[in-house]
Amino acid sequence: MSNTIQLTPYHSAVPSWSGFQYQGKVALCVVLDYILKTKQAELEDYFLELEWYEDFSIVKNTEYVSVHQVKSYKKRSLGEYKDALWALLGKSILNKDVKCYLHASTELTTEEKIKAYLLKNPPEVSNESNQTDSPKSKKGQKVRGYTPWQYYQMITENNAFDKAFSNFSLYSYDMSKRFCPLNRLEEEIKDKIRLYYNSLNGHEPSETQVETTYYFLLGEIDKHITKRHDDEQTHGIDFGANPDRIHFTDLIDVLNTEWDEPSEEFIINQLRSTFHSTCEVLFEELNNSIMEEGNIERLVDLVRTENYVNQIAKFSNDSFFKFCQMVTPHIEMDKATVHAFRELIPARGIDVFCLALYEIKIQLNGYKFIIKDQKQNNLSYLPSTLSLNVGRLRSELTEMSKIAVSILENAAIRNELYEIEVIITDNIRAESLESAANKIFDLENDVERNTKITKIKRIRLIDIETAMEELNKNDKDN
Repeated sequence: MSNTIQLTPYHSAVPSWSGFQYQGKVALCVVLDYILKTKQAELEDYFLELEWYEDFSIVKNTEYVSVHQVKSYKKRSLGEYKDALWALLGKSILNKDVKCYLHASTELTTEEKIKAYLLKNPPEVSNESNQTDSPKSKKGQKVRGYTPWQYYQMITENNAFDKAFSNFSLYSYDMSKRFCPLNRLEEEIKDKIRLYYNSLNGHEPSETQVETTYYFLLGEIDKHITKRHDDEQTHGIDFGANPDRIHFTDLIDVLNTEWDEPSEEFIINQLRSTFHSTCEVLFEELNNSIMEEGNIERLVDLVRTENYVNQIAKFSNDSFFKFCQMVTPHIEMDKATVHAFRELIPARGIDVFCLALYEIKIQLNGYKFIIKDQKQNNLSYLPSTLSLNVGRLRSELTEMSKIAVSILENAAIRNELYEIEVIITDNIRAESLESAANKIFDLENDVERNTKITKIKRIRLIDIETAMEELNKNDKDN
């Protein structure tokens, strides 16, 4: 294993990497494209520059080769992208016709229509330069640049719009698509990793090799992003006079390493990344919904939920893995392996867990993700990731029974489940795990008998709406 790779622990409720999840993966995707199309000897001259002149840039020696603006907006209105587009065009003029790319997670429109839109829609008038600002201005334009209006003036005064636009493009992904959703980026990157190994030795790499390489590449980028943000928090946002650049050879070293099964520490760090990045996306969506609907009072609930996630971020590795096991109680994993990473805390399930915390207004006590109901015999409620989504070909009753049996058979968290009376799910309701399991299976034959199992069998399964009725009512009575 390469000695240059050091995993950086995630250190906050919404870690630096998750805040730039889409941006970081897009940067990695672009770097792999360059590695695949560039002669090996020339790659020593290339660098990836992060969050300096643009969201990221590709540099050869000291010259910019391409600059990249990344937007993960769900909206398709070009008005949302106008400032970014003008800034990109301006930078292509200032840097000897450097190539400029916009990366979008949503399909926009054709480049011809973008050109026509910009000709009719200049940016807002502003004479304030970004050159003395922090690395990000209010509009997201980076240091060493100007405002979109100033770029617009440079272009129009030099009659350079057509020339600037000739250097602009929406970035092209697999199947020639000009956008890439976040949920597709991972496979896009892994496909490029497979292509690299095929070009290197002519055979297909193992899935373990591909998956581990993928996460170590992300870890290498994360290390730089985390250090930059830590420096800004410690020394101020203007700390450091030089851009942070990753030498392509560092990433090639990762690609050329024969990885063994990743360590438990590595897997848990990836579980943290998945959990917190998914939470961040959900919190942003909840905030947008609150603002759009004018339900300002719900901001209190959102802040409370973010605080809960902040507490979970402070868990030790062992405690965080136990948390993952607990909130995914139907998946038995006794240690952190690649298989555990694939199975525990699915993204859809994380949404369910966070929405339960958001909707249930009672304060958490003690164990930070267990809800204690003081009014009803001190019952312990476990918010979970459980959700039924069976489609047309499977029976909800069968799936519910399978889930119940799997929970009862889960020896890895049996001691913890013994302390739980109710599991909160997305849409599953059952009087007990025993009754749910017995709908389809013969529980006496399928589950071993012991005193703890007898109590665990009585755990109720309720949906979020039922939990709100039971817990929010009691919270109001306090």
